[in-house]
Amino acid sequence: MATPTNFQPLPSARSAYNGVVTLGAPVAQMAMALKQLNQVKFRSAGFYHVGHSTWTDYSLLNYTKGAYEKNWIGSPSKGATEEYDLFYFSQPTSQWIGVEVLYGLRTANTSDLSSPGILLELYEISGGAVGTKIDEGCQFIYPTHLQASARGDAVQVNRSNTGARLYTFPSGGLSAPTPPRPLYIPPANRGDELVLRVTAEEVVIYAVHLFDLFVEA
Repeated sequence: MATPTNFQPLPSARSAYNGVVTLGAPVAQMAMALKQLNQVKFRSAGFYHVGHSTWTDYSLLNYTKGAYEKNWIGSPSKGATEEYDLFYFSQPTSQWIGVEVLYGLRTANTSDLSSPGILLELYEISGGAVGTKIDEGCQFIYPTHLQASARGDAVQVNRSNTGARLYTFPSGGLSAPTPPRPLYIPPANRGDELVLRVTAEEVVIYAVHLFDLFVEA
């Protein structure tokens, strides 16, 4: 029996009762739904919200609109770098990790910024701490992969992601970060607890969403 690709609901409770012989369409409907459920793979996913302080030093704040936007809470400064280690529990069938990042970036037309970017790297856990790097990672850079605010110095929320297009991972691994792509989990690390390291330079990270990408052989 072929597995249906469209959603197959179970028959109505009015059509089938315990202890009652059921024939015809409800049986076929139940068989197709159970066949589909048998093929479902439980995937891993994680969503991390990154909190930021809402405190502002009003004694140093000029109350003109332009100055207020320039001192907007969470606005990145030149050379500022933030690093986050996010835990991810992979499945034995996990092969690739897709990542979506919610971020804020001030316009690059100002001299306050130099080289905004976000680097994603994948590590294994060793002895309860971050261990060996298993994927050199990918990098989002401005303006190729990141968007700046359209409101002068104010910060607005934007989204960027690695996409879900898979590729042939080189047998010898990678020696440097690549343009945005899904991160690869080597066979020896599938089913293990992993760490996604997010390094943001002159970019404010608001949230990171991780999700499994799986292709059945």
